[in-house]
Amino acid sequence: MPPTGNKPPASARTIKRREPIAAPAGAESTDGQDASRRTHAERRDEAERRLLAAAVGIVSDRGVEGMTLAEVGEAAGYSRGLPAHYFGRKNDLVAAVASHIADGFANRLAQTSTQQPGMESLLHSVRAYFNGGLQTPASTRALLIALAEALTEPALSDAMSDVTRRSVRRLAAMLRHGIERGDIRRNIDPHAQAVMILGTLRTMIAQWTIDPDRIDLKAMRDRYVASLQQSLAA
Repeated sequence: MPPTGNKPPASARTIKRREPIAAPAGAESTDGQDASRRTHAERRDEAERRLLAAAVGIVSDRGVEGMTLAEVGEAAGYSRGLPAHYFGRKNDLVAAVASHIADGFANRLAQTSTQQPGMESLLHSVRAYFNGGLQTPASTRALLIALAEALTEPALSDAMSDVTRRSVRRLAAMLRHGIERGDIRRNIDPHAQAVMILGTLRTMIAQWTIDPDRIDLKAMRDRYVASLQQSLAA
């Protein structure tokens, strides 16, 4: 979901990290050396962010087939070989892009939301999902493309399933909090409801992405939020 806690990717689809550079034998650790190591880590993190941002733009514009690892490196301002060095295969980069979008959205939402756990948090997340489509259409389109690619690319299906499961878990946790607080009715299955909410969000965003002139996404957002609140209220 660009959608909604917060388990980071943990497989070959996760960006691989190098082992820390060891100090020479007998050398003493100094503040300067520590700063150097931090700077190296920061440089790598920046490179990964720029590579992912470049990949998002290319996938959004041309799809997965239109993207090459070498082109991503050049678009990010690095060497043609750096994406392969950091991510491995093309499918690994596509999976990392999907995780970057979906989990990044959820992490930012968790850090900035002031809503109470439960119904308020759920409705806020649903609104934010729609708003994400309006505010960051390239990321939204790239995630939808990656999800669609998994339908015909077995190497991507596990990665996209992981992204979906994490999004469902986040929504289900909000529903459980709402049940515990008494603002969401108790006779629902949080997991099943979360699957339906995520499926509805993705489908509505996909329809709008395909035909934005005929679909008023803001109106759909407001109507769906009202409908969801009415159907779930205790």
